[in-house]
Amino acid sequence: MKYRIGVVAKLLGISPEGLRLYERDGILESRREENGSGYRYYERLDITALLRARAYQKYGFSLKETESLINTDDIDQIVDGYTRRSQQLAEEIARKRRMLDYLNKTSAIIERLPEELWQIRRDTRPGLYRFEFMKGDELMLKPESYGDFQRWVSMAPFTFPSQRNEWEALTEGRDRSFSALGMMEEDAAALGVRESELVRYFPPCSCLYTVVRISRENASCDKYLAHLREFVEREGIQVTGDPVARTFLSMNKRDDYTRYRQIWLPVE
Repeated sequence: MKYRIGVVAKLLGISPEGLRLYERDGILESRREENGSGYRYYERLDITALLRARAYQKYGFSLKETESLINTDDIDQIVDGYTRRSQQLAEEIARKRRMLDYLNKTSAIIERLPEELWQIRRDTRPGLYRFEFMKGDELMLKPESYGDFQRWVSMAPFTFPSQRNEWEALTEGRDRSFSALGMMEEDAAALGVRESELVRYFPPCSCLYTVVRISRENASCDKYLAHLREFVEREGIQVTGDPVARTFLSMNKRDDYTRYRQIWLPVE
């Protein structure tokens, strides 16, 4: 039985251009009618081959891999291809599960905003890694480090903007800040991130924890951390390190550009 390209396209929900793409990649082979009309047609086995190709693509095989699998007569090649793709899918599923967990945790932080904003409590800072790249508004990275930074960028959403403010400067009313990409320790372990010359590890420690809202009105750290500094002075608490922040939400970029940050200040 002969099936014209338009019929096959409608039957399988693929555009004629899509069918021609399969032809160019060697997955399909159309024939021309012998009556001189010039119409191209496919046969039943072409349709079954196309169904198999669609299944391969749903698995995530590329067109090149799909063509190779359909046209080979080597069972071992097919098994090897299936095995490799199975391993890739397992890794993708694990990443998606981590991403779902990360999304749910971030959503929970946002839901608690009304009760935690500007409040201060004692807590334990989670372990995290930071890749510092900017001092104030000045880029610190050398060109040879750009590739390492790009790898961190590619690990989004598990990386996040992270600020470190020198506490001593803060107590003197000065803003001495260092911007970084941060990553929580559990995500770093899953993604194979380790401490290096460019990446610093901040271990868990006793801290004061607060959540702040930053806008154009209070963009300087001496303003959005004023409540934390006053609390430390009033309570006579001994600070043991610089406050480290995680920006977990950014909004309203066109107008006020509001950011919400978790702040951990190491204390005795």
